[in-house]
Amino acid sequence: MRFKEELSYDMDFGRPRVITDERFATIENVKAIVMISETSLTVSAGKKFVTLTGSDFVIKEIFEGRLLIEGTIQRVEFFRTSDKDKD
Repeated sequence: MRFKEELSYDMDFGRPRVITDERFATIENVKAIVMISETSLTVSAGKKFVTLTGSDFVIKEIFEGRLLIEGTIQRVEFFRTSDKDKD
């Protein structure tokens, strides 16, 4: 990927961005928390959604569309609405 394409991808605020390891996750561009439990967290980034699955989830920080989650992270899934419009 060329630098210009990479920069435009990095600045796309309509896409959720997830940085994770097995114990922590940072989710950026979050519009709303849709569902949270000890084993799952689903957030909305407009027409796109991210679901983390694992155990013992705790939201450590919420700041300007960014969530820092602590817990045992086993799976990350991305979804989008079935609208015909694309972001």
